[in-house]
Parts: sequence; structure tokens; C-alpha cells
Amino acid sequence: MAAESGDWTSRPSIQSRYSQRSMRRGVVSSPASTTHRRIGSDGVSLISQSLVDDAAGFTRPSTVSPEPQSWLHLGATRPAGLSTSPPTNWSEDGDLGLTMSPNFASGFSQTHHKPEQFQNSPAPTAQANRPKPVPIQFEDVPADFYSPPGSSQPMFSPRGRFQHSRTDSRANLLATPSTTAWRSPRTPPPYSAMLPPSRRWWHWRPAWVMYLSFLFGICCAIGHHIFYKTLSGRPAENQLAMLRYGAVLAFAAKAGLVAAIVIAFKQRIWMTVRSKFLSVAALDSLFAATEDISALLNLEIYKRATVAMLLALFVWLTPIVIILTSNTLLVTPALRVDTTQCLGIRSLNFDNEERESFRDPTRVDGITGLSVNLWNTTSTNLSSPDWFDYYTAPSDQFAQTASIAAYLGHAVMRTNAAVDICGSGWNCTYEVNFIAPAYKCSELASGVGSEIKPLGDQKPPDGFSTKLLIPEGNYSYYAYTSGGDYGMQMNDTWPGGIPKINPPFPETLGAFRTEPVIWIGYSTRAKSDERGPFNSSMPGWNEAYIPKVIACENYEAAYTVKFNLTSGQQTTNVTERTFLHRVVDTTWIQDEEANDGTVDNTTATPKSNYVYPRDVSHYRRVASFHSMGSLLRYFVNGTVDSQNVDKPNANTKAIQTKLLDPHRDYFTTLPTMVGLVQDFYEDIMFSLFSNPQFVSVVWAAKPDNASGIVAGDETTGYPCERSRLENVFSYHERDLWIVYSLAILLALCAVVSGTLAILENEGLLRSTRFSSIVAATRGPALEKLGWVGPENQGSLPRDVRNLKVGYGIVHRPSGGLGVLQEDTSYPEAVPWNGGDVRYGFGLEGDVRQTKSEASLFRQRSTTLR
Repeated sequence: MAAESGDWTSRPSIQSRYSQRSMRRGVVSSPASTTHRRIGSDGVSLISQSLVDDAAGFTRPSTVSPEPQSWLHLGATRPAGLSTSPPTNWSEDGDLGLTMSPNFASGFSQTHHKPEQFQNSPAPTAQANRPKPVPIQFEDVPADFYSPPGSSQPMFSPRGRFQHSRTDSRANLLATPSTTAWRSPRTPPPYSAMLPPSRRWWHWRPAWVMYLSFLFGICCAIGHHIFYKTLSGRPAENQLAMLRYGAVLAFAAKAGLVAAIVIAFKQRIWMTVRSKFLSVAALDSLFAATEDISALLNLEIYKRATVAMLLALFVWLTPIVIILTSNTLLVTPALRVDTTQCLGIRSLNFDNEERESFRDPTRVDGITGLSVNLWNTTSTNLSSPDWFDYYTAPSDQFAQTASIAAYLGHAVMRTNAAVDICGSGWNCTYEVNFIAPAYKCSELASGVGSEIKPLGDQKPPDGFSTKLLIPEGNYSYYAYTSGGDYGMQMNDTWPGGIPKINPPFPETLGAFRTEPVIWIGYSTRAKSDERGPFNSSMPGWNEAYIPKVIACENYEAAYTVKFNLTSGQQTTNVTERTFLHRVVDTTWIQDEEANDGTVDNTTATPKSNYVYPRDVSHYRRVASFHSMGSLLRYFVNGTVDSQNVDKPNANTKAIQTKLLDPHRDYFTTLPTMVGLVQDFYEDIMFSLFSNPQFVSVVWAAKPDNASGIVAGDETTGYPCERSRLENVFSYHERDLWIVYSLAILLALCAVVSGTLAILENEGLLRSTRFSSIVAATRGPALEKLGWVGPENQGSLPRDVRNLKVGYGIVHRPSGGLGVLQEDTSYPEAVPWNGGDVRYGFGLEGDVRQTKSEASLFRQRSTTLR
């Protein structure tokens, strides 16, 4: 009987929450009792007064008082108006003394009782044969000496102040302390005299994970932007690696935002189940909404948990963030322009022709230099006073170069010039300045019957007029270029041009008396896009053609030329041409023979401006310009008979040049030939660059040094702009921030929603981990349901799936002795003995849900509904 009594007294009698006042009165009226705090498996703290058994010294419960729900529920703070159990003072002899709180002081006459005073206390009889409570087990814990870790119960301090902390039902449920070592009230706990440790000025809060995840996502988005910004415009090297790095940053940003959203989603789940009843099937879908896409098909959860499902849908859509943001860095072709120095740029310097001697030619890297001139001499005895060299004709190498330029219709380009100058795979442009010959052309007549104006002091050749040209004449092209030209000097000469006559030689032997003027008459079509009449017998002949006359003189000019080497092709553009002076500043006198002892009977005025061979430097320079002009005149001279326009009869090399277009019946392609003649002459001149062996071709960086055919080096660097099309990274900043802004905005809304849910959940961050689910579903509240399907394959019966379940205070008072009779409505129902008060999931009607009233600025309170 003693053992049975001891067993009975070791567990409290659980009372309904409606009898709290009567329970407190029972505690006060007990003559000899010990206050105990009892922790149920669900973390509910119960206060009991136990009598001392006279036989074994064990305590037995007198009354049990559940603490007020307003601070008991889920670790909420105890309201200040509630009384607190007083701390127990232990005397030196080990006896238990009680110090009561002011609320209980009136019911006690003393604060210390000896165990002997209760030896004759009557043993309980009405409940002596009560069966053992199953399955809920409680352990005796002195209420005044123990507060579960993080509980919200205040503890008395010497200064009369209360200190508060928080806990949740799941933590207390799984971490009920063991008290077997001090079950007897005569054995004090080891920490009975300790006060709760003071907190640091900061401490970790689990809710921070949501905010830190959100900030991490924003930081990764900013890092993604910075990374792409640094790549924008740079050559697309290691494309795959760079795109992968960007994808990693996009994934990290998405992961951070999703982590914050998932945490907020979980808080919304708990807030929903605390305030609403959902079917078991809806709860299944709600808890699996972020993991199982089929869970999104349950329509009930959209009605009952709208915000939570919006968060779940966003979680499923966030992979689009990775796809769209990674696609904002593209690889596109772009023109890259570098201002740098090119090593192989060449220029022209005809001063080298002044110093060039065919007897001692210039050599560059062992290669003999070339001149544009051929020379004769008057003697093999270089010491003879009658010895001098005089001009013969253009050199064969230059004639070849000029002919190629005439036939191609543009300047000849040196082989591999683009690679030597620009570098492999590059285009480049550069400007060079030099002095060279140029023909200055002017239009002197235009129209039928127009009179040809003189070119300065030079009159047009005799018989040259617009009447030679159609529609009045027979010619569509008539060029006279040999008036006053340098010709054969002596009839009888030895090899090398040595005159057979004895010196002294004629004074004008080899002298440049004048430079021939190019006279060109040509006809153009009045309507350039129409062919017009073919002969004079056809109507409209006189109106279909316009005769014109131009004249050109050979000048020395200062050039600024822009060379463009693109895709291996060279183009030239004369950006500036300044005419300095005529090559030979004389005027040809027609029909006047010189009779000066030479075969050349050209007469010009003034004779003082003749250029003589003994003026070696000047003579060689003029000879070079004359050679270049003579080849132009060679191609320009001649006629095109167009009596029958559709059957022209050409007697000129001009049809092989750019001057006349064979597709237009050898008419000029432009309204005037002034620019064509000048361009043609410049094509011949620029073609010298095609053969750097000419001594007049020099380094642009060192104009006094002939370049030869060697490659340039660091000493020959010259400013240029290099360009090329290359693949570069192109960053679409606007597109990236549109995607991230939307994602961050939605994530921010989720974080705000999660914060409100945390406040609604009494400031606790809840999760859906296994331990949380076990803590919320543990106990007999749901054990009366039949969870096994008909085929025992893990599926639930339809009636179970449709049952409404919610989370809150599961309170099932028992009748009579507190024994809940077995519910046989389900085949697997388990009897629940004794009334119980706990938090967890239960059926609608068995659960009282709570509503938290809280804000960021005032303390929260909890009410039942």
C-alpha cells in the first residue's frame, strides 16, 4: 500500500484551465506542502503542492495549477500581474523551508515546516486505487528552483526584479530535464541559489537568417553587376569561364533570395495553421509546396493560405532569374581602335634622288636602291671639265610600276604591307606628309563654240579648240601632251649618250627648258544616265553632248595623305594638297625653233629658268618629277574618234586607265576630268610605296633614311590607329537590373510577410524540420485517427484526408477520475488517460487556436479563440 501510495503521489492530477483560482486557493489552505513545478512532455509547466508522506518521505500532490495561458503559450512573457511561486530557502539541517510570495502570505503563519509535523497526516483514500496515468508522464521539479532554459517564467531575484526569457513548445517538449537525482524535496538542486546569467549586449536571433539571406542575395546581385561591368567591352577571352562565373553569381543571388523566401514561407505556414483549420490533404500540400510541384494543384491552400502559396510559386519561378540574368552578358563583334605606333610606315622624300648617283647607288641591307631616272653622260673621264650627266628617260622599274597603277586604276600596294605595318589581323590608318609632284588642272572651256582660255601665259596649241569635239567635230577625246617636251638631245652619240662631237658641247645639252602642259579636250553627255544619239544624223545630236577643255601643269606640292589598310587592301585619301611652284617655271613658245646645236628645238621663256645638268641636285630633282609626269602624259596622250558613238575608234592609252570608261563608250565617268587627271597622277606617285627599293621611299619616322625592303623595328615606329573587328563582351545592364529589381522587390515583400508572421507567432522563428513536426504532432491528440490506408501502402484514407486539422492548445478534459474513455469510432484509436493541456495539431473541436496581438512597438499578448 505504501508503494502504491508513493506511486500515486509522484504524479500530479491535471486540472482544467477553468479551475485556476480554486487551485491557487488549495495551495494556500494546505497546512504543510511543498511547491513543485512539473514539466509535461509538451513543455507545459504545472505548479503542484505536495504533502510529505509519513512513511517514505515522498511527496504527493495536493493541487495542480497550470500557469496562466497568457504567458504559458509558446514561451510568451508572463503578465506582470500574475503572482510567482516564492523561492525555496534551504536550512543548514537539510529541512525544506518555503518563503511565500505576497499573494500567498496571508494563508501561512510560518515559512518553515519540519517533516515530523506531517507524520500523522491522513493518507488519501478516494484516489488510492487510481490506475497509473498512461501515456503522459510527469516528473517532480521544485518550481521555485528550476526554470527550463529559455522559458518565459520570471525568476525571483534579490533585487525584487523579474527577468524574462523565451522558449517554444518544441524545445521544451524534446528537452525535458532529468530530475531523478533530486526527486526528494530534501535534496536541493545544484543550482538552487544561482541567478540566470546576464545576457550580452547582443545575442544571436534565429530570425536573422532570413534577413542575412536576403542581404546576401542583394550583395550577389550587385557583385554580378560589377563583374559584368568590368567585362563589358573587353575582348571575349575565356568566354566559357566568364559565363560560368556569371552563372555562379546569378545562382548565388537566387539562392540567397530564395532562402529568405523559404524561411518567410515557413513562418506563413505556422501562422496559417495557428489561425485556420485545413484538411489533412491541404496540410500535406502546404508543407510540401516548395518541394513537390504537384502540391501546387491543391486549390484549398490557395484559399486558406494565399500569401504562403504566392511565396511558394515565386520559389518555383526563381530559376528564371538565373536564365535571364546570365543572358545579359553577350559576345558581339565590335570595332576595336588603338592609337599606337606602327613600325613599317613609309613616306616619300625626293631629296634622296638629288643625292643618288647611278655610279654609286644607295644600298640598304645589301640591296641596291632604285631611281626613277635613267642617265646619259658626256664622258667617261669624270675629271674632264666637259663631263656631266644628263637625263635620258624614266627608269624601266618605275615605268613598270606606273603602268601597273594605270592598268589597275589605283595605286599599287606592296605585298603583305598590311601585316608589316598594322600587324596580323589588324587594320590601320595613318597620315604622312611629304613633298612630291602634282598636276594642277583647270577647266578652260565648256560648251559648243566656247573659246579656250589661256593657262596663265600659256596659250593652247595651235588648232586646238572645241570644234574638234563632238557634236561639232569627230572626237570625244583629244589630248595633246607633248608641246615643249624634253626629247632626244644629240643624233650621233656613243653608247651611254656620249656625244660624238668634240667639246665644248651645246650649252642647252640636257637642259629642262620647260615642262609640257597637258591639254585635254573631251565631250560629256548632257544626260549622263542616257547614251544619246549615236551619230550626227540622229535627232538631238547637237544637244546630247557638251565639249570641254582642261589644261594641267606639273607642280611641286606639299601633300598630306591618309592611308587606310583594311582587310589587306590599301586606299589613299589626299586630305591636303598645297601647290608650291611649277617644276620648270617657263612658258613654251610654239613654232619657234631653238637651233642651239641640239636635236631638241624647244624654246621657252625665260631662258634663265632653264634647269641645266651642271646644277646637279636641282637637275636630278626636276628630272625625277619630269619622269613621273612623262609617264602620265604617255597614257593620257591620244584621241578617241566618235563619229559613231557606239563604235569608237581609240588611238590612246587613256582607254586603259581610269580616265575613260569602256562601258560608257569611252566617255568620262565624271562631269569633269580635272579631278581624274590629278588622281591618276597621284596613283602613279603612291605606287612607289609598292617597291621600297626606290631610294625616294623612306621611313616616315626617319625621312632621311631610305627604307629599302627590310622590315621596320622600334626605331621606325610612327603614330597610327590600329583597328579590327573582334569579339568583345557586351553587357546589357538594363536587362539585368530589370530582372534583379523584380526578384529583390518580391523577395522584400516575402521578408516583410515573414516578419509579420514571426510577430504573429509570438516572435519565434519556426521551421518544418522533423523535430518540429514531431513536437507538434506528438501525443494522443491525433492517435485516434486511422492513418493506415486500406492497402497499407502509405496512402491515407479519403475520410482522413478530408478532416480539418489545426494547431493550438489541445485540451481534452476527462470525466470522473480524469480518465478519457476509449474512442472506438476508429479502429486504431488509443485511449487517452487523464485530462491534458498541450500545444500541437488536433482535429477541429479538439484544438483551441490562439491569436497573437503584437507589434514592433509593444509587448505581445495571446488570446484564445
